[in-house]
Amino acid sequence: MLEINIGATIESRGHEVGRVERVVLNHHFYEATHLVVRHGGLLNARHLLMPFDWVIKSEHDRVIIDRTDEEIAELPNFEMQHYVTLGQLDKEHAEHPRSQIKPSDWINYVLPFVANVFGDPYHPPGVVVTDQLLSTTESAVNRGLPVESSDGHKIGEVHEVLLSEPDWRLSGIVITRGFVLKHPMRVPADWVANIGSDRIRLNRSQQQIEDWEKQRS
Repeated sequence: MLEINIGATIESRGHEVGRVERVVLNHHFYEATHLVVRHGGLLNARHLLMPFDWVIKSEHDRVIIDRTDEEIAELPNFEMQHYVTLGQLDKEHAEHPRSQIKPSDWINYVLPFVANVFGDPYHPPGVVVTDQLLSTTESAVNRGLPVESSDGHKIGEVHEVLLSEPDWRLSGIVITRGFVLKHPMRVPADWVANIGSDRIRLNRSQQQIEDWEKQRS
């Protein structure tokens, strides 16, 4: 079994090249396809989409790959941004359902009006839209992603992703439970009903999960 600790360092040829930010899984078989890697310093950080087959091995707090700095730098960004006028927003969301507007990017809506006041040519107001470079059959699992029971109760948050070898299929997730005294709980993969962009939904009710946890303690 391969344990991917979200937040673990990624090492290549003896030095750290980034940190795991998310694990990308496909919807059909819950196989890992990519890791989202934070690469670079505070001022020049990039979030890269790294193929999962680059992984040689994984320990609790580090993931080992064997690639050159040039190969890593050439990886595509996980998110792409582009400017969309307000009249095109509905079309944008229809064509790219994952697209979103980050709160900080609404400044781009105000700027055309300010520029026009100072005599610059008028530009149609719009916003910067962020798209994730994923297919419609993939989801990115990040640390802290809420996990809900089948009856809609939050039971915890994602901490680690567990994968079987050599097919890299999901074998379970480790979640943190509790508010003050947090504790880990391993959730089997066959409990997962759906992995979405904002939560993971299980096929067990809150009562079933609590009863199962009591039996194991």
